[in-house]
Amino acid sequence: MPAFRDHFISCCGYELHVRTWGSSEKPALVMSHGLARLADDFDHVAPQFSDDYFVLCPSMIGRGLSGWAKDPDQEYTVPFYVAQTFEMLDHFKISNCKWIGTSMGGLIGLAVTAEAAGWIEKLVLNDIGPELDPAAVARIKSYVGASPEFETISDVEQIVKLIYAPFGIVDEASWAFISARSVRRLPNGNFMMHYDPEVMRVFAEHIDKFDAWDQFNALACPVMLISGAKSDLIPPSIVEKMKVQKPEMPVLTVANCGHAPHLNDREQIKAIKAFLSD
Repeated sequence: MPAFRDHFISCCGYELHVRTWGSSEKPALVMSHGLARLADDFDHVAPQFSDDYFVLCPSMIGRGLSGWAKDPDQEYTVPFYVAQTFEMLDHFKISNCKWIGTSMGGLIGLAVTAEAAGWIEKLVLNDIGPELDPAAVARIKSYVGASPEFETISDVEQIVKLIYAPFGIVDEASWAFISARSVRRLPNGNFMMHYDPEVMRVFAEHIDKFDAWDQFNALACPVMLISGAKSDLIPPSIVEKMKVQKPEMPVLTVANCGHAPHLNDREQIKAIKAFLSD
């Protein structure tokens, strides 16, 4: 029997893929992925928490095995992801949880706390903040807007290693795992990235207006920041501004890593566990 279970549930009129780990009788912990990623990203880290938590890893609409939007401009947005999140939690009869959000997943967590205080007890922001560096946003736009086709998984792995080099991954097994789960097979037999290209169009059109300082400053729950030492998305200048607003916020800086730490070593997991259980 697998250690996880895959659920396909209706949320806001779409089928949402949610991978869960551990017993539903335990406290809930949501792990929310980044912009161009999916639930599978947490397959290596969710088991580390499943003894103490019921871990939920959703693939947000437009990614992986979840449904694709009929109205991308309205539905590939953080407010819609938040609405789906509340329906997901309601489906599993969860009234409060802890949250680990990588990049976009952290922004969803921030928005959930702004929408309804008390739902998230503790929030871990993985290399994301209320302000983003414009040069890094331009870098992300440069690769998420493309929709190339690949003949082989080996071809996929080459581009995945280039795009996600900042994750801090060093072993070939992890690269192979991520590459195989980053694509879908097309009718012509080639591969394409797993997400709906419209996700990235909507992102590119709206990200320049991003400002979540009001949400961040109003956070009522404890928050922890994991920061890639080489991150260009939230460089030290933004991290320092966040610390001024939240001086009690623990910050784990991950050496030799950019955007975003893959949560793939003992130090990162140990620090997150300590924060969640303290």
